[in-house]
Amino acid sequence: MKLIQMETGQKTIQKINRIDLTSNIKLSIHISLNGLSFCIVDENKNEIVFLKEIVFPKKTTPKELLKHLKSSFKDNSELNDTFSSVKIIHYNNLSTVVPEVLFDKNNALSYLKFNSKILQNDYVANDSIFNNECINVYIPYVNINNFIFKKFDSFIYNHYSSIILEQIKLNEKNSTNPSLYLNIGLNHIDLTFFKENKLVFYNTFEYISKEDVIYYVLFAIDQLKLNPEETPIVISGKISKEDEYYKIIYKYIRNVSIFNSKIENKSKFYDDLKSDLILINSF
Repeated sequence: MKLIQMETGQKTIQKINRIDLTSNIKLSIHISLNGLSFCIVDENKNEIVFLKEIVFPKKTTPKELLKHLKSSFKDNSELNDTFSSVKIIHYNNLSTVVPEVLFDKNNALSYLKFNSKILQNDYVANDSIFNNECINVYIPYVNINNFIFKKFDSFIYNHYSSIILEQIKLNEKNSTNPSLYLNIGLNHIDLTFFKENKLVFYNTFEYISKEDVIYYVLFAIDQLKLNPEETPIVISGKISKEDEYYKIIYKYIRNVSIFNSKIENKSKFYDDLKSDLILINSF
């Protein structure tokens, strides 16, 4: 089945239009080899009506991942409703950011071969970010997209790092003292640094323990020649001040804060998730 790629900041797959746009009930599905999460938002009622996360005991394969996804739709009737929009967020480390002036869509695969293990027949997608200044090139899970294509008439998909980069750039727009941003995921962290509203550093690292996390944070600080006594660090993800990851970071870096979403008119249903930078921007 052919996937249709639109030349926009996000990919839209569309077959026919049977989605009721007046319902304003939106579904977001986060896809990772380490787990799945589903979130349904009723924007008319201004609340989350369904939220579920599935964490796998060990990292799986794209083939097994599809089986888990199918089981989730079978076991959760809420996922089989009619939605005004469906969005898929792909999580993997098969991505890289390319300046728009250097991007050639006919050679998109070549941008990934230097930092990712890829195959010649891999399907390459891209997200336009920073008002089309840059292109985030990545490999989506095509078998997942095809399944969602069959199930829903249309959907949008992005790479998770596109959301991180866009939101941090927006957050740093008027900053005079740039911050280092740490996003904590299931088994990976993302470190991002902007200076004068320009992307200086972005990388993702797999971790097992809290010691791994602080190692990569201090490594990035050293490489960027930042001062851990002065440079603020902003943490996003599922984290609180009582969390062991927060405590070990605060032990080495004093200026630590937790990301706080400032999305207007959505504070009610985002209140408990306001530090989850990716989820709150997935609709």
